[in-house]
Parts: sequence; C-alpha cells; structure tokens
Amino acid sequence: MRFRTRITNVGLLHKIIRSLAALAKVCVVRLSPEKVHFIIPGNEGRDGVQVWSQVKVVRRITPSLVEHVLTPQPTLFDHFRIESNANNEIWLEINLDALLRVLKSADSSSGSGGDGGRHNAASLTESDVMLKLNKRDNRAIWAFDIKGQSAGGHAMHITHEVAVHIITSRRQSELTEPLCPPPDLHLVLPNLAELKTIVSRLGHMSEDVTISANHQGTMELRVKSNNLSMTTTWNNLSIPTATDDGAETDPPSPEHMFSTTVSIRGFQKFLASHYVGGIAIACICEGHCVIAYVYIGEVNEGGGVLTFFIPAKTVD
Repeated sequence: MRFRTRITNVGLLHKIIRSLAALAKVCVVRLSPEKVHFIIPGNEGRDGVQVWSQVKVVRRITPSLVEHVLTPQPTLFDHFRIESNANNEIWLEINLDALLRVLKSADSSSGSGGDGGRHNAASLTESDVMLKLNKRDNRAIWAFDIKGQSAGGHAMHITHEVAVHIITSRRQSELTEPLCPPPDLHLVLPNLAELKTIVSRLGHMSEDVTISANHQGTMELRVKSNNLSMTTTWNNLSIPTATDDGAETDPPSPEHMFSTTVSIRGFQKFLASHYVGGIAIACICEGHCVIAYVYIGEVNEGGGVLTFFIPAKTVD
C-alpha cells in the first residue's frame, strides 16, 4: 500500500486534531481516494461521545487537460496519492497526542504562528509539508517532511515520524456509525467559543445539562442541583431550511421545546471543536442524543464536516 500527500493547510489540520484530542487518545483514520475520515468510536470514555468526520479531497485540474476552468482549491490536501489492495483504502490508528506534537511543530515551522497565528500553511509560498506512509523496522509510520524558511530567511528542513497501526478488515467492520432516530429539530448553534465559556461555568454546578430548542430559534441550557436550577436562553437563532421527506404527520407547534439531557463533560468535549471555527448545526433527537455538525469552510462548499454524537443520559 502507498500513501502520499501535501498538506496545504497545516493550521486548519492542527485545529481539527486539537478538537479530536480533547475526546480521545487514539483516532482511526480512513484514507480513500475521495475523502479522509477521522473517527473517534466513543469507547474510551464514560461520556460515549463519538466523532465521524470527513474531509473531501479536491484534486487540482491540470490546465493541459482542461482549459479555461478555474482550479478547485483543496481543503487540507493536495497531490493526493493512495494505492492499496482494499479498494484503494487504508485504515489506520494513530495516537493523537503524538500527531498533535508534530502538527504543532509543522504549524510553527510553516510560519502560521502556532495557536495564536492568523495565517496558515496554504498562504505561505516558502513552505512545503509532505506526508507519506512509510515503514521503519517493519512498523508503519507517518513521515512528515517540512521544508521552508525561518524568520531570518534561512532554509530549513525538518522531519518527523509518528507510528501508526494498520487495522484489519475485521476491526474496520466493527466501526459503525450509531443509529439515531430522525432529528426533531435542526438549529444553528451560537458561536462555539462563547458557548464553551458559558458551559464551563455551568459545569461547576452540575454533571448534566439539558439542551432544549424549538422551531422559533429559542435554545435553552438548563442545569439542576440540590440547591439551584439555572437556565441560559438564546433567542432568534437560525433554523436551517428543512427538506420535504414525504412525511404526512402534522408539524409540531413552533413553541414546542424538544429536549435531551447529556453529560456536561461530554458536551464540553464537543465544544473543543471551536478551534475549527466553522458554523455548527445541532440536531436534537429528543431523549436519545444530540448530533452536532461542525463545518470546515462554508456549509454549501462541502469541504468537510466534523460530526459529533453526544448520547442522552437517563436522569431521575
């Protein structure tokens, strides 16, 4: 099997992996010719939060083959090459902390300013970050090759290696997305960084949080303890346009609140995705789960999405 690509946006990939590292130590990566999937199956912690995300691989159009056509821009990768005997797919597991350390180094080396910078590797003409699947002592590794210039204008060349584990087809078959009922409601969430600050404060008061919303764009977060009950409310949030699924049931009252109680710790883990900075849409499956979609880039561009499944808790 072979895999090689250029990472065109190290800063964005760094933020995605930071979000995933808040949930688990190990991530399953599914590589295919069209998409890269990042999977957290949710069996590492008591909160049961799962992530099933995908980033679309966009190939550049060669001018000699197609003329007068604008070149599509890749989200994270370019010059993407993959070969395997399993439908040109490669499944592997990787330690997120190890990957995070490499991406932090690559992010800084590419001049993106690390965590606080506003630029990314894709905007710098003097940097180049290549990723390749190699072997070292009969063990699979991801090899990162970083070339660029230091702040003083000196050429630099840095290499990093991270051990990966190629997973079997049997293990692949065990990884299935959770089955959920049709959502009762879709809602565009408030700014995730601001929401994270509020939920962090609520986390000092209770272990659970009840998330409620209606079709008028009202959302409530409610916590209870023996000594207090507190509710935080947002109004006039956007409701995505629903598609007609052919159902003949009467629509619910716009004022009706759909609710699900989840672990506040699990909800906080999801909110680590504020690093990505995209629009987030929450779906409430009443009494079952909350599904949250964090979009990479604009929603209508289809560049990628991080999908979080937050299971409901049974409370008295």
